[in-house]
Amino acid sequence: MTQYTLTVVDTTGIQDYIFGTNQLKQNVGASYLVDCATRKWVAESLPRPNNVRDLGTANPFTDLTIEDDDLVAEVVYAGGGNTMIIFTGHAEGDAVSFARRLTRKVLLDAPGLEIVLAHQEFDWQGNVALGGKNGVVGCVMEKMALKKANHLASSPLIGLGVTAACTFTGLPAVGYDHKRSSRLISTEVEAKLKAEPQANDRLKQLFKFRCWEPAREFKDLGSTLGESSYIAVIHTDGNGIAKRIQGIRDKFDRPFQNRNYIQEMRSFSISLQQAAQESLQSTIDKLIQSIHCERGNKFIGRNNEIELQNKILPFRPIVFGGDDVTFICDGRLGLGLAAHYLQMFSNHLLSDGPDGKPAYCRGGIAVVKTHYPFSRAYALAEELCRSSKEYISKRQHTPYNEEGLTAMDWHFAVSGLARDLKDVRDREYTKNRLGDLLMRPVRLSDPEKDWQSWDRFLRIAREFQSDDGPWSGRHNKIKALQNALRAGPAGVEQFLKVNDISELPKIPERLDMAQKGWQGDRCGYFDAIEAMDFLVSLEGDCR
Repeated sequence: MTQYTLTVVDTTGIQDYIFGTNQLKQNVGASYLVDCATRKWVAESLPRPNNVRDLGTANPFTDLTIEDDDLVAEVVYAGGGNTMIIFTGHAEGDAVSFARRLTRKVLLDAPGLEIVLAHQEFDWQGNVALGGKNGVVGCVMEKMALKKANHLASSPLIGLGVTAACTFTGLPAVGYDHKRSSRLISTEVEAKLKAEPQANDRLKQLFKFRCWEPAREFKDLGSTLGESSYIAVIHTDGNGIAKRIQGIRDKFDRPFQNRNYIQEMRSFSISLQQAAQESLQSTIDKLIQSIHCERGNKFIGRNNEIELQNKILPFRPIVFGGDDVTFICDGRLGLGLAAHYLQMFSNHLLSDGPDGKPAYCRGGIAVVKTHYPFSRAYALAEELCRSSKEYISKRQHTPYNEEGLTAMDWHFAVSGLARDLKDVRDREYTKNRLGDLLMRPVRLSDPEKDWQSWDRFLRIAREFQSDDGPWSGRHNKIKALQNALRAGPAGVEQFLKVNDISELPKIPERLDMAQKGWQGDRCGYFDAIEAMDFLVSLEGDCR
């Protein structure tokens, strides 16, 4: 009998922990602490010998195995906010000792962050497999789900005697914010701010920014004196990742396949991290390549130019390392950068079998004013990501039966967003008599399969923005067209006649739209007009 213990480490409530404040240094520091809790501190808390080389690199593991090389701990994978480890012996041994060291580290160095651990003992040489529907992994995940469902949120001590409240959290203050000495901060905020320089160092170790610096404050994201400034919050997620992980688990349902399960699960996790990291690097490269110099100053874009200050890129990744990625940028860059990232990510093949299926994904882009509550902006981006998922789900069923695709949705909350997204769209974009003004969500993969595509949207927007096309210098007329579209096909036909315009930009799959703006119950041009002021062309060369 060879007794082992499978342990899973996960975090809970990380959205509020990371995005619950409008101070970017806290958001970045919090994200770094979450990553530490499932990578760096896990490695530091493991008993030796183990198979970890460095969980923060592309090649994190040695070739040593727990059944052949006398290890006391072997990490199966670490990424996407959770970690799986196998320990020798019963749970009361190394597994529990590890849990104590890790939770103590989190309590001391990341106050406010909550982690959950679950253990499951098994006999490697017995009749129970790691994989399979009734395997060890399934059992420990059930325990984890139950723990999370019954998890009691920690109740911080509100204060004893005479205390002052933290400016950000309302918890007892322990000091002052170094940037503004008048702002009191709690231990949680202090830990996040302390971690921010380390997070910045790690970001620059993982990604190449050339001679540029990533934004460290919201004001670095393209604010312009005397003008309203906007930021874009981009949230992306992989399609069907949980099903693919379950597919790996179910494929290896025999005890003699335990090592095969570990190897394939590890390869899949690493390939997912590499896909996200390489896609983010490509997005950074795309942004830097779009910089050009005029009049001695640096700009991004040939239309709606963004002037750069002090070698700071108006861009910042916040959450990365798995399929769940969040980054922020100047509001005018949000659509272009999100589209590029999603396209690059979906070009990768994930290692979950010999077929190596693409990493299809989805995204949501919330464009909001700089001082809009960050937690609400992130929640909106998540809701838009779910909207993209609904479009993908629709295309996967009859009559389309598409196996996989990548899509995104967006919203410009230029005047705030008091209601949820569905209510706003029902009221402002859907006419019961006519149909839907929106083209979005749009697809990015296989654009020829549906007119609701990023390719079609971008072609229309660029024709409206062109300096030498039929719409050149007719910005007011384009905005007037937006009102005509709300009036329906009759309003569009009248608009074209009055303004002596032959037709709107053609959409090959919807030719009637060029004359009427509508076909059936869908409009083809409202999105492009609405996005004109928030769409910078990412073309150019870096000097």
